[in-house]
Amino acid sequence: MARSLRNPADLVVRSRLREPVVFPHLTERLALKLSSIVHYTARAHFGAWHRKLGAPDWKDPRGVFTPLVYIELTATDVPIDPGKPLRVHGETFLTKTLDDAGAIRHLVREGRHVVLAADGAIVAKARLLNAFTRYDPDPARRRVTSLPPALGLGDAPSRVGELPDLATLVPLDRGPDFVETSPRAWHYGQTDANRHVNGMEYLREMEDYVASVFHAGGHDLARLYFARARIVYRKPCFRGEGYRRLAWFRGEAPLVIAGAFVKADDPPHARPAVAVELTVAQHDGAPRR
Repeated sequence: MARSLRNPADLVVRSRLREPVVFPHLTERLALKLSSIVHYTARAHFGAWHRKLGAPDWKDPRGVFTPLVYIELTATDVPIDPGKPLRVHGETFLTKTLDDAGAIRHLVREGRHVVLAADGAIVAKARLLNAFTRYDPDPARRRVTSLPPALGLGDAPSRVGELPDLATLVPLDRGPDFVETSPRAWHYGQTDANRHVNGMEYLREMEDYVASVFHAGGHDLARLYFARARIVYRKPCFRGEGYRRLAWFRGEAPLVIAGAFVKADDPPHARPAVAVELTVAQHDGAPRR
């Protein structure tokens, strides 16, 4: 009896890379900053996949694209030697999410990556999800439920996964514990080649807001650091747009804060553009001097 063919969409692309340390990415303790982790996982997540299967045609607005829709980052606060490259071990693969009837709702590319110091200590972890979509104002036409034929992988992967959404991170059924009263605005220096605000700018801006909230509440920022972030990207923001930040307490052990970015020109009760959940930890030793 002939063996059934393996689903080509179930391939796993694995990488083992070395990445030089960029000095501004380090804290005073010589640990990797939470917002810098994606710099070290980019080649493993994007480069390896595109080398294997090709990159999208960015010039074709009718094509299928795979923007990042969810990121999960963990920083261990482990000091590293800036003169020795970091090692990145990663894998990326395709999954699908299903609706209540069992039909495909989303096609997703997932990446799981670990960043290690030269001595093998874990410095950071990253989980990144890219959703297949088309850039179209109609939600029905945006959705992609079969893989592009150009990939040569068939219709869909066998793996079934989950795609976190805003409600996964933010308790939208209750009012926020903190609300920014004066709007801020995104500027040119926060954009990237995708022609919108860079994904890590939301993390940096939410870290800044939560740190200000903690300081106003009497917390000692000399002892605390942001150890984990989960980010859901619903829609992009652009330079010149105004926004406000909201935040909710989500847990105490560990301390977890969920934040959201609301566009200043959106109507009241509009859904946030981006949600950021931050987990706060305490340093286990004295700062480096």
